Amino acid sequence: MNVRDRQQHKYSILAVIIFTVSFIFPFADIRENRVAGSVPLWAGDLLSRTGPGGVLLLMLPPVLLILAILLRRSGRFSREALWLRIIPALLPGLSILTAFWVLSGIPGAYEEFLGEFGRVGMGFGFYLFILAGIVPLLSDRPPKGGAWIALGVFLITSVLLYTSSALDSLGIIREASNQQRRLLKEIGNHISITLSSVGIAVVIGVPGAFISYQYRRIRNAVFPVLNVLQTIPSIALFGLMIAPLAALSRAMPLLRQMGLRGIGNTPAIIALSMYALYPVLRYSYTALSEVDGKVIDAARGMGMNTIQLWGMVRLPLGIPVILHGIRVALIQTLGNATLAKLVGGGGLGVFVFEGLGQASSDMVLLGMFLIIAITLVADQLLTVLIRLLTPKALQNQYSAQTGESQ
Repeated sequence: MNVRDRQQHKYSILAVIIFTVSFIFPFADIRENRVAGSVPLWAGDLLSRTGPGGVLLLMLPPVLLILAILLRRSGRFSREALWLRIIPALLPGLSILTAFWVLSGIPGAYEEFLGEFGRVGMGFGFYLFILAGIVPLLSDRPPKGGAWIALGVFLITSVLLYTSSALDSLGIIREASNQQRRLLKEIGNHISITLSSVGIAVVIGVPGAFISYQYRRIRNAVFPVLNVLQTIPSIALFGLMIAPLAALSRAMPLLRQMGLRGIGNTPAIIALSMYALYPVLRYSYTALSEVDGKVIDAARGMGMNTIQLWGMVRLPLGIPVILHGIRVALIQTLGNATLAKLVGGGGLGVFVFEGLGQASSDMVLLGMFLIIAITLVADQLLTVLIRLLTPKALQNQYSAQTGESQ
């Protein structure tokens, strides 16, 4: 068994263990309304109510994985057999489909407990079950094309679940349906706050990296300040923005009319741009300073002037790392933008903090799941963009530096 097979085998064994543990914890819960106490449901409860079909369906992903492990170890089949490589890629979508399918059968089995406002929630065992399906794809050397297969299965699964009415009683689905207009508005606010903050950081950070690269004194002054800003807790920095901005808006009514106030999206954007500035400036500076000196000497030997050197050598070689810094800033800001609610701003943090205040776990989960989904999509889009803009001769080197697999 080569290194790749051993790595995949370890992750498959870990997935089987997590699958097993997931049946120890409650798989779901039922509540009479959005804030009522929950009644946990274990796999045994589902078996007694819905019959063996639901639990047997849950056993399908771990059984397939165990079968693949045994056949791979037996040596009777080639370790490169297509179906043995496809099984780990199918597990995420299959786990999601089977887990949600079991949840969809709960309302009919517990109809006497669920009235007009009753809803079904997801238990800790449910999350472990989904995690177990994802684990085999987390190895350093996942099956070739596995990520794309998993994405396709996941999209098909999502469409099937969305178009069916099987999950209408799920708590987060009911919250999303009841607050659809508001939800769309806050998704737009969250993206707007994030893009505004990262945009400001890029406009300041990339030129700042060029200046810092050229002048050592500026570099020695800028980076310590940014290091200090990174140590300030985000909530504290958000709060520190309120007083000076409120005073500034009172002193200059024109700024107030333009939206510059002590509360709202403005203090959140300013604070988030401060946090995003560090990765943008740091990565941009690194991209410029770590260009191989031999390449620069060769370019000068070819007769390039300073402008040509920057436009044809330094920037093309540095753009992938600069974009990676923007990627880090974007992912960081998408998460931190949740705190904009604390200073009167919008975004999906509205659902998170209102859900905490109302003891509604469904609202909290709705906000958090959407933040995670937006973050994953943004990360993948920027990853694809970086690969497209990276010269082919440098793609393997860049992947090694950033820890990505091509």
